[in-house]
Amino acid sequence: MTDDEIREKILEKAIQPAEYEIDGERVKNRSVTELLALEAHFAKKKASKNPFAAMKIARISTQGPER
Repeated sequence: MTDDEIREKILEKAIQPAEYEIDGERVKNRSVTELLALEAHFAKKKASKNPFAAMKIARISTQGPER
């Protein structure tokens, strides 16, 4: 699933009622906070796949204080 698909699913579930019954079959949806936690989990999982994502580029100067 892509990020857009996950966000669309969360929006679909957010507008549905928390619990409903159809033909004697009871359906209970997950809460919006659980869905957002799931999205955060997927985002972290995606970020951890790239080992260079956490690396920052810094310029080191050895000229001393007189610059």
